[in-house]
Amino acid sequence: MYGIGNNVYSFSSRALNVAKGRILFLMASFVLVFLIIICRLIQVMVIDGKDSTRAYMSVPKATTRVDIVDRNGTIVATSLPTVSLYACPYEILDFNEAADKISSVFSDINRDDFFKKIKASKKFLWVKRNLTPSQEQEVLNQGLPGFHFLKTEKRVYPDKNLLSHVIGGTDIDNVGIAGVEKVFDEVLCSSTEPLMLSIDMNIQFAVHDELQKAIKEFHALGGAAIVMEIATGEILALMSLPDFDPNKNSDPTSHERFNMATSSAIEPGSVAKIFNTAMALETKRITPFTQYDARFPLKIGRFTIHDFRGKGTFLTVEEILKYSSNIGSAKIALDVGKDKQKDFFKKIGLLDSVSCELSETQHPVYPRNWSNASSMTIAFGHGIAFSPLHLITVVAGMLNHGLKNNPTLIKRRGESVGERIISEKTSKQIAVLMRINVTEGANSRAEVPGYFVGGKSGTAEKLNKGRYSKKANYTGFVGAFPMPNPKYAVYLVLDEPQATEKTHGFRTAGWIAAPTAANIIKRIGPMLGVMASSKSEPDWQKMLRKIR
Repeated sequence: MYGIGNNVYSFSSRALNVAKGRILFLMASFVLVFLIIICRLIQVMVIDGKDSTRAYMSVPKATTRVDIVDRNGTIVATSLPTVSLYACPYEILDFNEAADKISSVFSDINRDDFFKKIKASKKFLWVKRNLTPSQEQEVLNQGLPGFHFLKTEKRVYPDKNLLSHVIGGTDIDNVGIAGVEKVFDEVLCSSTEPLMLSIDMNIQFAVHDELQKAIKEFHALGGAAIVMEIATGEILALMSLPDFDPNKNSDPTSHERFNMATSSAIEPGSVAKIFNTAMALETKRITPFTQYDARFPLKIGRFTIHDFRGKGTFLTVEEILKYSSNIGSAKIALDVGKDKQKDFFKKIGLLDSVSCELSETQHPVYPRNWSNASSMTIAFGHGIAFSPLHLITVVAGMLNHGLKNNPTLIKRRGESVGERIISEKTSKQIAVLMRINVTEGANSRAEVPGYFVGGKSGTAEKLNKGRYSKKANYTGFVGAFPMPNPKYAVYLVLDEPQATEKTHGFRTAGWIAAPTAANIIKRIGPMLGVMASSKSEPDWQKMLRKIR
């Protein structure tokens, strides 16, 4: 009996222990599941929450970019408020629905491509920049979770192409990528005041119009033109054609983007005779009336220097410039000497880069070995090349009492004191000689009655694979008005203009560039407050002799 009773108690004890074990196992299982749930909640609410915050933090902030205005306060670049659409893919409930609806709103978004993008992206994805109000409303009507709007700004250029090579433009994020927008990117984003340019949009329009007409009339590939205030170096107009519209999202071609006014290296042709003449006069032993024998061509190795419609006689320095004698210019260079010629070109700034508020500038090109042969051809503008901006800067300095200013696209406040490059006497002589070149010389087509225009044209054959082409050239003209104390300088150049019936078969600068410059001066003179004078023409030869 006792044995049997003891076994019963022993069985009950074992059953109780098994039950307790099972209860403990269940409790442990519940605790484990609870811990898993807690860990998952921590991951979702804390870790993923931080990632979500980072996703929102990765959304670019809209920057405020101040206006750019011309010298008269006319807005040439401004920012308009707009909205852009972005997606947070982790918030999207149905990727297929999102792809369907977004592609239905934006015809330029491919449904399948967009589906792949949102599936592959984890935190942030731009969907569409700078939405129109109607597009914004259409997206709102879709009621899609995971899609958000960001207030942004869009850069707008009211005058489209007119100032493209000066302004440059911005990218989709409103960051400057070229021109003034690039150089002054930080200033435009941090300043509270508009950036004021030296450009006058009225002058810019007139120059653009006349240059475009000339390119069309003479079937040229392109052209460039600059108008500069001589006393300050301020650029009132800077034009390069072809150009582009910075408002458009499509990238311009390299030909349209290229700024011929600042980035090209062009041989000046006979325009360089201004520099050669100034060099001679600076020696103080050569005067405007010193004579050189220009009767016979000059031999340089296997090449011969000729005059175009030469006079076949002795010519004074004044006549060498007036009749654009290559032979006379080369003989002046030989008289002065190649070393002194190089030193003079260095002094006036033709062998160094010209500084400007544009990064798209060109370093001058000149021979490393400045030989006698180089010296002779450089005297009449071959074998050396620089940009139109470079050329007009030096000419303006010569006419500014011999003081050269750095060119600027920003309106200067106060007077500018330039660097002396030639004496005041030589400056006065050059001004009168440039006027005589128009009244008596080869550039009579640059004349504008009452404006006393002075100037010099230049035709240069283009280099093609290291050789000069007889069928392609640059035609340029640099001028200033009103002489003998000019206030404004003008330079223009056309790329491969063609002869017409009007030019009697000639495609030289005197027939093409000079009259184009006259058209520009005729239009911009009144805008600049320079009215045609009714005074009789001075005796320029007499004035030249009296300069001391």
